[in-house]
Amino acid sequence: MNSYQNFKDRVRREVSIESYIGRFVPLKRSGRNYIGLCPFHNEKTPSFHVKSDSGYYHCFGCKASGDIFRFVMDYQKVDFPKSLEILSEYTGIPLVLKSKEEEEEDRKKEALYQFNERVRVYFQKNFQTSAGEVAMKYLLERGLYEDEVRIFGIGYALPGFQNLAKDFIRSEAETKMAEALGLLKRQDQNRDPYDFFRNRIMFPVIDARGRTIAFSGRILGNSEEAKYINSPNSSIYDKSRSFYNLNLAQDSIRKTREVIVVEGVFDAVGLFRKGIESVVAPLGTSFTDSHARILKNMADRVILMMDADAAGAKGAFRAVTFLNKEGIDVRIAQIPEGKDPFDYSLKHNKSEIRDVFERSQSASQFMIQQILAGATVQSLPETKQAGIRKLMDFVKTMEKETDKQVYLQEGAKQLGISFSAIFQDFQGKTGESSAPTNVDTKRTNAKLPEKKAEPIQVCERKMLAKLVQNQELFEYSEKILEMDFYDESASFLWDYLYTKYLQGEPISVAEILSKEDIPKEYLGELAGHFDMEPNEESSTQRKSFQDLILLHRKLHLEFQMNQLFDKMGNPQLTVDQKKEVLSEITYLKSERDKIWEYLRTLQVQEV
Repeated sequence: MNSYQNFKDRVRREVSIESYIGRFVPLKRSGRNYIGLCPFHNEKTPSFHVKSDSGYYHCFGCKASGDIFRFVMDYQKVDFPKSLEILSEYTGIPLVLKSKEEEEEDRKKEALYQFNERVRVYFQKNFQTSAGEVAMKYLLERGLYEDEVRIFGIGYALPGFQNLAKDFIRSEAETKMAEALGLLKRQDQNRDPYDFFRNRIMFPVIDARGRTIAFSGRILGNSEEAKYINSPNSSIYDKSRSFYNLNLAQDSIRKTREVIVVEGVFDAVGLFRKGIESVVAPLGTSFTDSHARILKNMADRVILMMDADAAGAKGAFRAVTFLNKEGIDVRIAQIPEGKDPFDYSLKHNKSEIRDVFERSQSASQFMIQQILAGATVQSLPETKQAGIRKLMDFVKTMEKETDKQVYLQEGAKQLGISFSAIFQDFQGKTGESSAPTNVDTKRTNAKLPEKKAEPIQVCERKMLAKLVQNQELFEYSEKILEMDFYDESASFLWDYLYTKYLQGEPISVAEILSKEDIPKEYLGELAGHFDMEPNEESSTQRKSFQDLILLHRKLHLEFQMNQLFDKMGNPQLTVDQKKEVLSEITYLKSERDKIWEYLRTLQVQEV
């Protein structure tokens, strides 16, 4: 057990949760527990319960829950390490009691931070070469100034495969560090390593403590290679929890309680240099629920300023889904003229950019527009029906009845359909009297018939169950982070388990099933997939897990294909648009069939 776990256990033993929370929230005894007005949402009737014997709190209104550490994080709006410091100061219990192994691990991480910092300086010095002059000219032509390049620590990775390997690396130990950080790669162990970043503008990723943890590289000029590549996850970098520009933006975010989220590093640079200081960008991965939780600890409002294209809309939709679950006020800023944030910032000042934020639309309006896919009052009946089905499927994933009603009402308004009719269909009621516009959600909270889990949901739950039973499988974390989860419980549990894994906290079947901060229905869905007699062969477990990852990819491709088939049925599509959709379907089918054939050879049964 590591020192942090020892510290947490001691705090839980020696500090009553009601005494700490009572410093901020007036509590009254109710039997063995305490109740009060919830500090996380406005209410007149107390629904905030503190369970003294179990050491956790729960609000039956907004569903906020957790232990004493979660309370510090959410109430005082700090991250997990800071919550430990606050409680250490409050209790007098020393925080840092590290074993020799942990101290050695810290030394290794510190060496990686220092190595990355040296690499950052090396990339900056490359601007002094002839190739670097071309790279600097590119940045100047894009609209940056040399002093701004220095402020953001931007550098350049030279063309060729052996620059870093031969001109910078001093020893075998440094080679190993460069490989651990993803700066060097090998085809196999018998060959020399080569530079991962080549002929790219290098943007250093710097954490909130000012440490260089990774790099994002943009290709210089036209190339068949990916426009951006990013450092892989390492012991000092987790891309699902990191933001570009957080080091420069954090003070402004905490001061204004507002954060601007853009898609790319150039977008963040462009807005920051125009005085929009609270701007950040996720790196190398889709927006995750971990990103949402980090922003929740820093801000009360998030403005998404994504690119004005289909990919930007998809990214915004995903981000809103996670941010809504955290109860954060979300707005969507639509960029005029179809430009991306960086290009727009080049010809507009801070006041004009702030005007775009002021004209931003609510998250619910944006989400419904995306769900309905352009369906309006004038649309054909078939188009409206397809929109209603998609809207209902989305609303079913929501936890709050008030949110469900808001989305159904707004959707009915956009389609020109009676809200009472949609509401009846949503509840599975037909031929009954119409519901009033202002529905009493307490009386209409009828439980929908439970649907059989889809194959992709079962696949995700099986993967999470295997992770609980074998932590060695977390070596596939990077592949899981790239997945789109379709099952709400699996998405929640993955974030929960991965956080515990990164924090070094114990993970076992008994430990997880005893957790009070995991919804019981989620635990029930997970428990059904534990192996009663797990195979002890590590290689067999890895093979089984890899097959599940492939199966999930296959099912994901089939889901995308079905969406495109639905799109093909839209009578408003032009011939060229239908050809484009058909081409996408053909490509997805080809990818699906490759996986399907491989799985068939392994005789993997579909879930």
